[in-house]
This record gives sequence, C-alpha cells and structure tokens, in this order.
Amino acid sequence: MRKVILASHGELSKGMLNSVQMIIGEHTQQIETFSLYPGESAQDYAKQLIEEAGDHPDTEYIVITDIVGGSIHTALLQSAKLENIKLFSGMNMSLVLEIVLSNKECEIDNDRIQNILDSGKEAIVYIESICDELEPEEF
Repeated sequence: MRKVILASHGELSKGMLNSVQMIIGEHTQQIETFSLYPGESAQDYAKQLIEEAGDHPDTEYIVITDIVGGSIHTALLQSAKLENIKLFSGMNMSLVLEIVLSNKECEIDNDRIQNILDSGKEAIVYIESICDELEPEEF
C-alpha cells in the first residue's frame, strides 16, 4: 500500500490536491495534505507521521514538501530515516502526478526516484526560450 502526503506552508498542499483531482479524479484517494499555519509546529506533524509509519511498516509513505530547507522539510527530515518513508521537496504538479500515477504495487526504488525527479525538473521551463524555438504558426 502507498500513501502520498502533500505538505506545505499554508494551503498550497490543498490547492495541489484539488488540481491533481481535476486531472486524474479518483486516483487521488491515497493522497493526504498537511498545511502548516502560523503558530503551528511542523515538528508535531513529523512526530505524528513517524508514529503512524512505525505502526504501518508495510505502507510506503511518499511525502512531498513545498520547499527544500523550509520548516516542514526540515522537520520531516527525521522521518526519512524510516525505510517506509520517502521524502521529496520542491512540489510541482508533474512531480506529484508522476508519483501518484506510478505503479502502486511496486515500491519506489532508486531508478524510479530518478525518473520522478527528472519529470519534476523537466516541467520547469522558461517560456521565452521555448518561444524562440517555435515558428509563429505553431502558436
């Protein structure tokens, strides 16, 4: 079993889930969100996640945080020490879709992780550079 957790400052995680649901619909049942608000502690959530993952060692937890080095990412670093938790940072739609649509029957291994990262990176482009390559009639 796989559980995907989108974790962010504010409501980015909820918005991402909403957008992913618009694209793939029912395939989002295994996605949860965590939104950190002012005055809350990401450490509290990290402790809760570690406890849950420890109680369910057969579940693969894929955690995607909004930004590398942010308070959520930093708090969840300790959770990545568990074998059944994989932590990604730098949330974007392509990265989330790649993870959610990957084969749920197979654990995400190092080769698959690299494909997921490549997909997320390839989705980030500077439009002017693309426009220079296109002919006017392609618009």
